[in-house]
Amino acid sequence: VLPSNVTLTGETIQDTQSLDELNNPTPLVNTDASTRIKNGRGKTGGKGLEKMKKAMRSKMKIDIPVGKGRPTKPDQSAKLSNELGIIARNFISLPNKWKELTREDKDAVLIRCHERFEINLDEHYVKDSCEDILKNRSRQWRYKSKQLFESARSEEEARKIEVPELTPKNWNRLCDMWIDPKHKKRCDISKVNQTKLKSNHFMGSKAFVAARAELSENEPKKVEPDRIEFYKHTHYTSKKGWSSLEAETHYSVLNKMLAYHDLAPFYFPKGKGVEALPDALIALSMWLSEKE
Repeated sequence: VLPSNVTLTGETIQDTQSLDELNNPTPLVNTDASTRIKNGRGKTGGKGLEKMKKAMRSKMKIDIPVGKGRPTKPDQSAKLSNELGIIARNFISLPNKWKELTREDKDAVLIRCHERFEINLDEHYVKDSCEDILKNRSRQWRYKSKQLFESARSEEEARKIEVPELTPKNWNRLCDMWIDPKHKKRCDISKVNQTKLKSNHFMGSKAFVAARAELSENEPKKVEPDRIEFYKHTHYTSKKGWSSLEAETHYSVLNKMLAYHDLAPFYFPKGKGVEALPDALIALSMWLSEKE
């Protein structure tokens, strides 16, 4: 058992902090800025969607183009993501792994989603996109729950925490996973890998798909920016400059890749191409330096 003023992660907390404070959605566990849980906007309640529905006298229409994975319009993207977040917290159990969620649970989510929006779930790509967003929101909810678990002084105290959205059985199942040595080892590896990320973007929580489509509205031909220019848009601002020196280097190398188009098919990053592959960039940089 850890000392009374030390949490499961080794951080110190006030001796006077009670279990009731741990159950508070936005507790201040310490005056030290390094361990303070910040007061935020709180959980989304879906009231904005209800007001919009009353004003429009109809459900909000959700359009998900083929291959995009989510709506391209920012308001649709945000409302759908928020609603699926509410469902993940309040209407289904929180699984240890996404694969544990049953088909019945997923179908129940889709039914509720259809009740809230005008959305064509008969299209398989629309259905798959909704499930993918739900998967991400479920993962975020699990992460926030783990933060609450780690704020406790001991495992015994952590198990007594009452989370309104979770049943005691669900909470204890999550606790069993979080104390598993194998799980802790994977988390430690993930933390190390996260420190290797050198070029964070400036987009915050805004979906790249919606942001890229939004940029096309300012173009005469309504064409989305290419992947390289979108990389600059997400990593550079006129006020702050580049998010990091690595981001500026990546952008420079990506432009050189266009000049040497014969190499582009081999080195161009997979997927959306927003984050470049470090090893490929290093190899290409070395090759370009030899040519210059």
